[in-house]
Amino acid sequence: MKRFFYTLLLSACTASSLLAHALLVEGERPVSDLDTMPANNVNDTLMIEQNTEPFTTQVEPMSDEEQLFYDAEYNAKHFEPWMLSQLDLSEGEKTWQFKYAKQETYRRNGERIPASWYEQQIANSNFEAFNSVAQPGIVIHHTDMKLYPSDSEIYYDPRRVGEGFPFDYNQNSAVHINTPIFISHFSQDHAWAYVKTAYAFGWVSADDIALVSSAFQSAFQNGKYAITITDNLNIVEKKKTLSLVKMGTLFPIDYQKRYYLFAGKDKKGYAYLKYFRANKINLISKKPIKFNPKNIAFISKQLVGEPYGWGGKLQSRDCSALTRDFFAPFGIYLPRNSSQQARESMGEYISLAGLDQKTRKEMIVSHAKPFRSLLYVPGHIALYLGEKNGEPIILHNYWGVRLKSGDKYIMGRAIITTTHPGAERPDVREPSMLSNTLRGVVNF
Repeated sequence: MKRFFYTLLLSACTASSLLAHALLVEGERPVSDLDTMPANNVNDTLMIEQNTEPFTTQVEPMSDEEQLFYDAEYNAKHFEPWMLSQLDLSEGEKTWQFKYAKQETYRRNGERIPASWYEQQIANSNFEAFNSVAQPGIVIHHTDMKLYPSDSEIYYDPRRVGEGFPFDYNQNSAVHINTPIFISHFSQDHAWAYVKTAYAFGWVSADDIALVSSAFQSAFQNGKYAITITDNLNIVEKKKTLSLVKMGTLFPIDYQKRYYLFAGKDKKGYAYLKYFRANKINLISKKPIKFNPKNIAFISKQLVGEPYGWGGKLQSRDCSALTRDFFAPFGIYLPRNSSQQARESMGEYISLAGLDQKTRKEMIVSHAKPFRSLLYVPGHIALYLGEKNGEPIILHNYWGVRLKSGDKYIMGRAIITTTHPGAERPDVREPSMLSNTLRGVVNF
């Protein structure tokens, strides 16, 4: 029977023994404007310890066979872009983002975005060249995927709560270093590449990707993979930081040389193999790690308190990135957004639609599995931790609760709550609370 280990399989070593090879080291998420957002408390966050560990006693075991099943599917999904010969997207799928050109949109400072800017971006998108490259590639730095080939932000009216920062509608998704991609074509200015990952498609900086040869692909896709189990790491080479590394990032293992593999980029734009070791244990481990209370606590505690980052903006997570990165070390693959996670995941879906609040809670407590279930409502998803005094308790990166005025009382962090955070407030719109709107449970 195959066994899973929590601790690092490749021994940590000192910098002096690495010669020219890189190191994986502890780092920090760069402080950003996300850290200045309101973080308003409600009774739940004051009265429920913001620590996932007490709930791990409720965890049901997952067999090795289950994890192997999920992990094989994870690996197949992860490398799916390298199986493509062309990008098969409809005209609507390629150009849906052009709708913003017809809407009233703004910069963060409140300046109206002119039609001329959208005209430039649509022209620069160069969709006449769609599939003109049609080659596999790889991401060589932690990066962002955009809807338009530009770093410029797009907001609805920034004066309204929930329509300004951080809801940048040009931000599609964060993309981890070492992510396999399929490259359709480049923008007219050649600064951006239109790519597909296993979970999203859009524009990434051409500086952050490399083309992949068949020889590289064979060496890289070797069937032996590790995954980072500590958040906000750095790959450092010759005292220079090459990339931020978020928890849930996959790296092949070279057992013969006792290194982890990542991609560099040569002068012709092609990927070549580079190597690193970790300078401490418990930064990275063979995938999947065992689904047990100790490991679950270690992974989930790191997610609590992170600022809300729409689409992975500024190296933070939104609700679906939290659930995706929580499950990844255990070998369970999730799509990128909340609706896909509910609709396309391999788990069992239990509908909560049409139930009253009391019955909905009873169904969750009866059928959801601690740390193995997602609770879904359109636009939001949460990790079920277990029950406390008959109440379902969840971990979720939550923007805020809807008020009677139509605004939101912002929490803007990954928090542990009941399914009705803020219920004690007289200005909360009760029909909008999660306890009244949750649509389903996804079990793994």
